[in-house]
Amino acid sequence: MFTAEAQRSQRLRRGLLISYEAGLENDLSIKTMWRRALCVLPVVLLVTVCAQSQEQTSDTPKELWPEVGVYVPLNEKVRLYFLFTVTKSQETRKNTEGQVGAHIDYTVNKRLVLRAGYRYGFSLAETDPFKEHRPILEQTYREQLPLRILLSDRNRQDFRIVNGNFSFRYRNRLMLEREFLLPGRSITPYGSVEVYHDSRFSVWNRNRLTAGVQIQLKKALPLLRLVTPRKQVILDVYYTKQNDSRSQPHHLHAIGIALAIHF
Repeated sequence: MFTAEAQRSQRLRRGLLISYEAGLENDLSIKTMWRRALCVLPVVLLVTVCAQSQEQTSDTPKELWPEVGVYVPLNEKVRLYFLFTVTKSQETRKNTEGQVGAHIDYTVNKRLVLRAGYRYGFSLAETDPFKEHRPILEQTYREQLPLRILLSDRNRQDFRIVNGNFSFRYRNRLMLEREFLLPGRSITPYGSVEVYHDSRFSVWNRNRLTAGVQIQLKKALPLLRLVTPRKQVILDVYYTKQNDSRSQPHHLHAIGIALAIHF
């Protein structure tokens, strides 16, 4: 009897130890996620400041577009999304432009995600004054193709108030992604094409061609299996060529660095 009691006590202590270690591992993983995000963020900001401070001497500017996104889940279907970006020559001719936004996402199912939000854009210099209020709506449809390729079709409606003038812009983006698994992580190369229709000109005036790769900075499940990742930090590095028949400059090249922090 004494032996049986000792065995039960030993099993109980072992169970408590395992629970404690699991909780400690979870706390450490969250702390590690924050450390990795905070290590990458200063590098992104430093490179941005250096690149944006250089004068553009070419007729086709070369830009660096940094972006930070924070995703906060409220439940299995709803999450909040906060955005901060810095660009140059995207909406104005010469200014460096900032943009902040807040959104709410609703996952209808594994194939359809809806988004509603508001973004505020502003110029960071007085060369070409710019201020924009932009409510947006988005509908993203996802379809799994053969060879483990994911197709995403995103439709966005921009309700723009630029310097007090209202206009409507429709955007459609098609993206192909293919995830490659590494030990405990994954990388996801992708390519996309996006077209814009602007009510100010009643014409399809802008298009963007993009190629990039998403890199998991924290060990987790494969990305493409998840509609809304959790407890993850993702670094997205991409190249974009933008063509616009109604703005100056008409063409530009951009390297984008986006950091997505998922809680």
